[in-house]
Amino acid sequence: MDQYASTLLAFPSQDGPIDDETYHRAALVHVQRITKLVRERAKDLVVDPAVNSLSYLAILHALLFPSLASKVPQNLILEKLVTFTMVFDGRQCRYGGVLLLDIMEAVGNGRLLPPSIAVECLATAILNLDPSGAILTSSHILLAKLAYDTDNIPQALPVIEKNIVYYPGMANQHDALYLCDLEAPPPTYISKTTGLTTLLKSSMVLEYDFVCGLMYCARREWRKARKAFERVVTYPTKDGGCSKIMVEAFKKWILVSLLSEGRHSIKPAPYTSEATVKTFGILGRSYVSFATAFATDDVEQLKQEARNNAQLWVEDGNWRVLSLRDIYTKISIAEIRQQTKSAETGAALDKDEDVEALITNMIIANMLQGVIEKNDDGTKFLLFLPPDAITEQEMAAEMRRQAAGLRNLKKIVDATGQRLEFSKEYTKWSIKEAKRDKSSEAQDPTLAFEEQIDEDLMAGLAKA
Repeated sequence: MDQYASTLLAFPSQDGPIDDETYHRAALVHVQRITKLVRERAKDLVVDPAVNSLSYLAILHALLFPSLASKVPQNLILEKLVTFTMVFDGRQCRYGGVLLLDIMEAVGNGRLLPPSIAVECLATAILNLDPSGAILTSSHILLAKLAYDTDNIPQALPVIEKNIVYYPGMANQHDALYLCDLEAPPPTYISKTTGLTTLLKSSMVLEYDFVCGLMYCARREWRKARKAFERVVTYPTKDGGCSKIMVEAFKKWILVSLLSEGRHSIKPAPYTSEATVKTFGILGRSYVSFATAFATDDVEQLKQEARNNAQLWVEDGNWRVLSLRDIYTKISIAEIRQQTKSAETGAALDKDEDVEALITNMIIANMLQGVIEKNDDGTKFLLFLPPDAITEQEMAAEMRRQAAGLRNLKKIVDATGQRLEFSKEYTKWSIKEAKRDKSSEAQDPTLAFEEQIDEDLMAGLAKA
């Protein structure tokens, strides 16, 4: 066993920090050695998953695949699986390739572990590999669907709430010279060629954002849901086309806009093509009509639209109370009753008690931050609560978090700028600009370039 142990524990080196080139070469050699070793003695090898992550990964993979048919007890294997996903060294496992992807897919498929554990393990594994969470991978798709389908959303939020900047297979994005380079942006070590993700079709990207929107709806986080659905609605397409999932997202985008803002801008973001907007207007006509009626005081019309599409609306007219926060810090219950109409009759509510009950339910449901208080004369009023105050220590921690975020953002900007600089669109534009008459040099050149960029900004994604 000594010879096996020496092989398994040989990486990483115990001699202290080493440069990327030395680390890279040592990792590749180690992968070859342990691949050969685990074919013969996988069941007898014991290593620390947090320290010798590559060795642990190879052993675990050999025990799990192609099936769980092994002399090692299944419960023990699954216990080791959980331990590994929670503590593995992300830098080492950049060299794990398809072995790590197999492990993550097995967890994400939900067949090995209870859903609550599987979601937490997969979310942790994703962030172990890419702490920035800036690249969308095939593992993200599995995580979102498993979390939503099994109602284990909170465990997935650390991943879901990250801002996606990169996608596998983007144009002009190459693998890092050394996968272990800690300064390298995520797409240079997480790609199809490194084996840590599969390529994503455009339909998979749309599905991910759509499911994220549903997850936020389940948590009644309407603004976040609106942004998620809007990413689907405004997804770049050629020739003004739009898919079924984009239309479904448009319908939900309208509804959550009403819930989050009390109003709806019928047209999506300005970079959405006119043809796509027209298609949305036709296929989502009933939703647009409902949104139009919702923004007026014509309760009868709203009721009619609601009856025609009753299954689409469950929140009635509560948005009017929510919008009062933009004007008041506190307001009497009587004033609210004067400004609020019944969604059933179209008339003002009969009693202050009815308004008080409505507001109480909204506070309990976390739709409204406030409390109902009573003056000495017995007058009740709604007091809107300010955001929670934070301590100096919490403020300092938040400032450090923001500073770290800015440093990460700089890396993203640098990588994106480099990718843009070497793109064929930029090259064509540069040549054309060089031929422009000097009389136009005073104009802003970036405006011309932006107008010439291909409408499909995700050109690197495989089309569905």
